[in-house]
Amino acid sequence: MKRIAKYIVQLFCLSMLFWMTPDAISQTGIYIPSAKPIKNMQKAMVNPELFCLLINYGGSSTNYGINDLDWLDSVYRVAFDRDNPNLYSITIEGYSNSESLSSERVDNIYNYFANRCYAPFPIRYANNPIHCTCHGDTVEVIRYEVPVNRKAYNVNDLPESRRTFNKTINLNNCVLITFQNNPDECLGGARGCMIPSMDTTIRGYYASVFMKRGALYSVTNTKDSCPSDVQFSIEEHLDYKPIVEDYFLVPHRKQIIIQVGYVVLHSSINRTYGECSQTLTDSIYVRFPVTQEQLDNKIRIFGKKYSEKGMEYKALTTKKMPSKVSLSVQAAINPMQLDTIFLGKRIQPNELSDYFYECSTDMEDGSFTYNGTHYKAYRLDRHGNYEIKKPLRALMRIVEDEVDEIDEEIDKRYQNDEEIE
Repeated sequence: MKRIAKYIVQLFCLSMLFWMTPDAISQTGIYIPSAKPIKNMQKAMVNPELFCLLINYGGSSTNYGINDLDWLDSVYRVAFDRDNPNLYSITIEGYSNSESLSSERVDNIYNYFANRCYAPFPIRYANNPIHCTCHGDTVEVIRYEVPVNRKAYNVNDLPESRRTFNKTINLNNCVLITFQNNPDECLGGARGCMIPSMDTTIRGYYASVFMKRGALYSVTNTKDSCPSDVQFSIEEHLDYKPIVEDYFLVPHRKQIIIQVGYVVLHSSINRTYGECSQTLTDSIYVRFPVTQEQLDNKIRIFGKKYSEKGMEYKALTTKKMPSKVSLSVQAAINPMQLDTIFLGKRIQPNELSDYFYECSTDMEDGSFTYNGTHYKAYRLDRHGNYEIKKPLRALMRIVEDEVDEIDEEIDKRYQNDEEIE
């Protein structure tokens, strides 16, 4: 970079600037936007956001000269330098008394950049520092077609204000080449890396899931967009009757976790354990409606936790959400915890009989087995109605259906919440 800057400074002996006297004669050289004269061209040309090359032609010639080639080489070294963090788009504008003459000159300049890249169009390789939610901070090498906008003008068709450069330099018989840092245009939306592309709330009948922009996977400094076929949905199991009719405990090797509801978060881009080299942030929020009895009994949200020993369900930080409409609890998860999220409570083995009825066989509907003993979550009274033991009933969401109980402000409020002790 120092060698390149030194080379440029040697070429800048004329100290050409945007700041010039009115009606100045066009002169081949590099110009940098500035309201005042630039005293240190070496500093100004280190990764500039915007700079221009003006080439002045003589007569009706369409080819640039040997001296012009030196100037083109100079801007090429800056704009196509692999270590330059800026990603430039190029605009080539030709001005003369003939649009066809201007067009031919513009095409010759375009071909210069394409030939330097040994391709039909200008191509650049660049080191691009990125932050990936999966791989952390890293540097990728990108290869992209440099966006080039070619324009040819007959100055006689232009208003007086368009015939000068920066209101000072006569553009007749010139080609103006502008380099501008434009990562959006250079990288575009072709590689599909940001999911979701905006803050998104997905709602079921009861529960809702809020995902921040880039919660599932994102790469900063790429300007990429997400695929259009990404799918994310909620499957809810929160009504107490279907749960008790086909009851099972939350799977865990050492603890007993009784479940009183769950949702399944389906995604077309689920990750597997070990895929990422860094810990994923908890940037997906799952919210459940609850009853006051459930809150009084310290209900928790349980999600997957991975370790070298395998996967098990553990209690997540569960917070009571303030609302004037309904009661709800919320927990934050990360993309590796997508799938089943339970509502439940951790109990001791000797407490199982407090919540469930013992039965004689696991062949009965809704029965399950723990340590060789068979249990059911319900029994029927003589009228055929469900009977559930009082401790389990207090944990179940037994309420009348309310269509409008979802809190519509999930994506607005994450402050002033209260963690359940």
